[in-house]
Amino acid sequence: MVTISNRFLNYFLLTKPKLTALLLLTALVEALSVYNGNAGVLLALILSVFLSCSGVNAITAYLDRDIDAIMSRTKHRPVPRKAVREKNALIFGTLLLIVGLALASLINIYVLFWGIVGAAFVLSYNYKLKRLTPYNILIASPGGAAPLLGAYSAMTSELISLQSFLLAMLIVFWTPVHIWSLAAFYREDYRKAGVPMLPVVKDREKVINAIAVFTSLYVLTTFAVFSTLSNDAFSLSIVALLNYPLVKLLLKLSDAKAHYKLFKLSNPHLGIVFILYLFLSVGWW
Repeated sequence: MVTISNRFLNYFLLTKPKLTALLLLTALVEALSVYNGNAGVLLALILSVFLSCSGVNAITAYLDRDIDAIMSRTKHRPVPRKAVREKNALIFGTLLLIVGLALASLINIYVLFWGIVGAAFVLSYNYKLKRLTPYNILIASPGGAAPLLGAYSAMTSELISLQSFLLAMLIVFWTPVHIWSLAAFYREDYRKAGVPMLPVVKDREKVINAIAVFTSLYVLTTFAVFSTLSNDAFSLSIVALLNYPLVKLLLKLSDAKAHYKLFKLSNPHLGIVFILYLFLSVGWW
């Protein structure tokens, strides 16, 4: 028997809450770092990002339903295990996205622009790019930066700045590290599903080099981001210590388990970087 609480949980899981929470965190950090004192705009932004990201993620659950049913890592998601009907997942996600974008339009045109851009990049990845090219995630990675760029626009009524651009590049460089590390560990899963991720179609050495390049770009960008706030040795030393585990894992990527460890580390690492950035930008440190 399906209870109301189970049904609610399944629809909640459709939104990929961990991913939504990380994207919401990046937007909130950016909004607070350039906060204009308007609590109403901040609340509207939070709701817009939450609903838009949740909606997009639910739609991707619908778009990936055939792949998810094949892969052992994803076959227990709500749609492939028939806990949520395919059509209902699409309707649910679309409604959330429409409401989220409608809220964005009430803030200003730039926030709406970033919301549409983010949704377009992510949905194009899941609808076509994911199945078309091994460079899929490189093309789609800017989509993950849209929430924080929208947050900047919400607080400043401007399109972009050097500060928001650097934070966006953090996510752009982080995304292939996160996804390729996962795909390298679950290589056979992706191959079985016929998804041409880079770690599936390229030899191990090329994959390791690609992950190393983008991890290095990510690490270097963390220093660039924090240098815009402070050049004092203590702050930059904290950033160096924070990046040490990533660099250490890079030296072990010949071991398949290191790829999974890098994948698991990448999420909290990005979150901690953004939280540390917030503390420094508002003078809490």
